[in-house]
Amino acid sequence: MSLSDWLYWLRDLSPAAITASLALALFLGLYGVSALSFRRREQARLRRLDASLKLYAAAESALIHLHARTELSQAEERLLLERLLACRAAPYLSEDAMAQISTYAGERDLARLPRLLKTLERENDRMCAERDKLLRHTESPGWGQAFWRQVRPGVPFLFAAALLYLFSWLLRALNGEIAVGNEGEAVISAWSLFGSALFSLALLYPVVMGGNRPGSGAVLHRLWSVLISALFLLHLVNPSFAPFVLTLQLLLFLAGFRLTGTKPRKSRPFAGHYQALPEGQASLSTETEPETAAKSPAGNDTK
Repeated sequence: MSLSDWLYWLRDLSPAAITASLALALFLGLYGVSALSFRRREQARLRRLDASLKLYAAAESALIHLHARTELSQAEERLLLERLLACRAAPYLSEDAMAQISTYAGERDLARLPRLLKTLERENDRMCAERDKLLRHTESPGWGQAFWRQVRPGVPFLFAAALLYLFSWLLRALNGEIAVGNEGEAVISAWSLFGSALFSLALLYPVVMGGNRPGSGAVLHRLWSVLISALFLLHLVNPSFAPFVLTLQLLLFLAGFRLTGTKPRKSRPFAGHYQALPEGQASLSTETEPETAAKSPAGNDTK
């Protein structure tokens, strides 16, 4: 087919030409919006990394000069405290660094400064590595990465086409054009299969698109989503299994909250952080410590 024939076919008012034109317009629109969204998301992430690194670097510079001091002047303490508290505005401030900064701001214990310096150095190194990796992916991607960056904006169109086909399949199944299980269970099986497919697409879409900042449990989240979505293939064995497959998917999804959850930061105190004891228990411990200290020499003498 020549170019003139193809253009004449597009100008034709046949249903096939109208459908193809609408599909092409939808594809180009979704591709452009997705590509722009990915670019803005990467730029926003770079800006947040740069803002965090600037605040961390200012606090780390003050800590390098003052962490080994046994005493600080009022001006030095004020400068250090201002730069540490400014780190609270860092977009990517970790919970560990925030807890240590809050503890130092409340106690003003200079013994905490060396550990706080190590924490900020570790956070700086981690964010620098993350920024360099993001810059490599955006400015000098590898062969496979460059190809995926061109293909990924077209993925939303594929999911939109899958949703359109899914709704058309549901209408045909409810009208009896497609056999789904027994006659008495056809409606339940059709709706269950539709819900299972829709749920699988909703879980698989973020995994394929990506773009989120990688966290500690990002790999486990993706694998768990792929596992739940892959259970949709069980419908190929027998469509009448649809209610059971959907129930299994929902149970695994609810189990994911337990499996992929992280332990609260308050239950993992950093070194040097002590939990407050009840008043009665604290007084009892302070009273028993001198007694044990007084008894230990006597015990050594009897030996």
